Amino acid sequence: MKRRSLALSVIVLVAVQVLAFAAEYYKLTGVTRVDQDLYKTSDGLYIVTQYCYHYGYYQDAVLKWEGPYGSNKIIWDDESCQVKSVFKK
Repeated sequence: MKRRSLALSVIVLVAVQVLAFAAEYYKLTGVTRVDQDLYKTSDGLYIVTQYCYHYGYYQDAVLKWEGPYGSNKIIWDDESCQVKSVFKK
């Protein structure tokens, strides 16, 4: 009985860790640079980046989101940038 519950505990811990590192991908339309390290989508979503020098105007992109402490990125056809946060006014 103890082996069964130990095995179940290990399985649950592994499953939680795998879920914590799962990335979600979102399609962004009309991404335009507003200011240094600040981009806005056509839907009114703001994306704060870090050291991003992409000067696109109304381009489509993909947001890879792993959570507030994950490796988040905004990805265009030719470039990607690290994302610090996302918000909507």
